[in-house]
Amino acid sequence: MKKILVYGWYAHGNIGDNLFIEAFQHIFPDIEFVFTDHIDLVSLDNIDVVFFGGGSFLLEKPIISDTAFQELKSKKIFYIGVGVEGEIHPDHKDLMFNALMIATRSPNQIDNLKLINKNVIYIPDLIYSLQSQVKLSPKLNYGRSVLIMPNISVVPRRSDPHWKHASWAYFKSEFAQFLDYLIDDEYHINLFPMCKGISLDDDWASAELVSHMNNRNCYYIHPACNRPQNIKEITSLVSRYDVVITQRFHGIVLAQITNVPCLSISHHDKIKSEHSISYYGLSKDKLIREFHNTIKSKVALVENSTTFLAFSKQVVDLL
Repeated sequence: MKKILVYGWYAHGNIGDNLFIEAFQHIFPDIEFVFTDHIDLVSLDNIDVVFFGGGSFLLEKPIISDTAFQELKSKKIFYIGVGVEGEIHPDHKDLMFNALMIATRSPNQIDNLKLINKNVIYIPDLIYSLQSQVKLSPKLNYGRSVLIMPNISVVPRRSDPHWKHASWAYFKSEFAQFLDYLIDDEYHINLFPMCKGISLDDDWASAELVSHMNNRNCYYIHPACNRPQNIKEITSLVSRYDVVITQRFHGIVLAQITNVPCLSISHHDKIKSEHSISYYGLSKDKLIREFHNTIKSKVALVENSTTFLAFSKQVVDLL
């Protein structure tokens, strides 16, 4: 059995990244994986193969020690399930140049990636491979319901530029009015944190939104003690709702695989979907209009999980 190191945004309380762990283990059941958010020489001990993935982290400098970076060049490297939504950091380009495979979830970036390395393929987001493990639950029994997934990354720090503060202040005002509209229209709402890390916690964004409402209520925020930990638990939760509104990419994926209509609020290209509205310059009226369009829509067909069987064989053959 091979032992493979997987680099990504792991151990930061993010459900999407935790699901990547399940996905890798599902796609490659005969491989032993070690998941990490940094690489040093100790990490590479007895490791011949390194996967970078999944997720969108190519813009940032990877957390790799100088000695480990040189050592990596003697290893078999794969980039698997990575998103490309902007520039790629030079360190990643350097490692990608010698990668045996770059499997991206961004089909519109394949030609750009081939300028770095010709061994590029498209693969759907790795979470789609877990469709056979989805657990569907009955809808909530107390009326119409909406699950909302905010994103702490749009909430500014004190030192952030003024435009980020202005954007959040405007969004918070309009979205709080929209939440009041939902409550007044007798919808049951829950704000759910996809990420609960030490420095990035979606509940902080939820608290600001709820505190700005006229219909304040702490019970709108999903209790941390009941937070799902795996694909069965998170799909069981999502499938209980009539609509998902998300500022998180994997909110879109989870809504699709549970057949729940989804409205995404995009501050980033990767969060655009069939029913999407820009984070910048949205209004209560636009939100209401797009929300009702989303309710009336049919859920788009999801990716075929059998795609990953052929993909698994491709990777194993290269190992």
